[in-house]
Amino acid sequence: MKLRLSLILLLFCLVGPLGAQHAAIDRHAAKAPDSLVQDLPALVAYLVAPAQTETEKARSLYVWVLRHLSYDQAASKQGRRINHSVEDILRRRRGTCFDYAKLFEALCREAGLECRSISGYARPRLEAPVRLREPDHAWNAVRLDGAWHLLDATWGDGGSQDEWTVRYGREYFLAPPELFVLNHLPANPIWQLLDCPLDTSWFHLPASALPARRDKGEPCLAFRDSLLALLRLPEAERAEREAQAAYRFFPTAENRREWGQTLVERAVAVDEGSAALPLDSLIQAQAQAIALCEQAAALDELFDWQLEFFIRLLINQAVAFNQLEAPTGQPELERSYLENSRDLLLRAQALLEALPAQRLFRQYAEAQCRHFLEAVEFNLERE
Repeated sequence: MKLRLSLILLLFCLVGPLGAQHAAIDRHAAKAPDSLVQDLPALVAYLVAPAQTETEKARSLYVWVLRHLSYDQAASKQGRRINHSVEDILRRRRGTCFDYAKLFEALCREAGLECRSISGYARPRLEAPVRLREPDHAWNAVRLDGAWHLLDATWGDGGSQDEWTVRYGREYFLAPPELFVLNHLPANPIWQLLDCPLDTSWFHLPASALPARRDKGEPCLAFRDSLLALLRLPEAERAEREAQAAYRFFPTAENRREWGQTLVERAVAVDEGSAALPLDSLIQAQAQAIALCEQAAALDELFDWQLEFFIRLLINQAVAFNQLEAPTGQPELERSYLENSRDLLLRAQALLEALPAQRLFRQYAEAQCRHFLEAVEFNLERE
């Protein structure tokens, strides 16, 4: 196994950079008129016009991003996200790694290419140990001709060869996964695109030690099937599953907090999709959203707006249970509906105490809970 990997690495070095294979498409991308920058469809149409393959399309988009963007050192040092949209990135022509990845993903989407922004941990120096807490870098995975590939437009825009490119004779466009993982460890190990992914402990080792440890009996997976299943999920559920995988891969407080955030976002998506459902199905959807919020709250303290959303879910489900009518001859079921409604309102009241007393939502919701509880208690007394 070790001999085979060594031969593969040698072959990669002999093949050399891919850039020479794409000289014509690179020149075309570099000549893109500035007048197209604010018109994304027209820009992409120009960039992919001479492309004969999906790889050439991706290459043209990649080179244009490298030529168009400059790295925003000030924003990076301050840990700020100055660009809030693709339009901001195009207008400012500056960004951090997250902006490079986001822009490339948007260009691919316009070009009809499947692409994802990948967050993870970076190793600027191959032999230096890495202290991991939370993802600190972003790059892309793009599907070309049925197969997933990896690239890093931020590091590809370095202007000169770094230690990785010198050692392995490659560039960051469609780099082999076995080499890419040496300085790019995705938060979700499935995006290593390796059947036998490395774990976080190996990323603390010098890069030269990693390939030799690939035969130590590490767990393996059919990542292609796993990726297919992941990408079939709705967006909010996919984001939550990715965050969950990131936490289980490396269980830090920061990753736990991020998982909690995606749980709430998934609950919001479930709630938004339930508006037109019949009453029984609405209650089921609300119960799912409530369970997601409960799971998020168990992982980390909720922000005030998230807590308000959670409370609204409880109150709305209490109202929904109060509207249910039991079949004739089943008075005990009618009573259980009312008891469920009461329990939900009491839970909402308890959560409201965590909000600042002067907050308008708390004042309004407390009045609502009192009013609904009085009605529920009255109906229970009549049962």
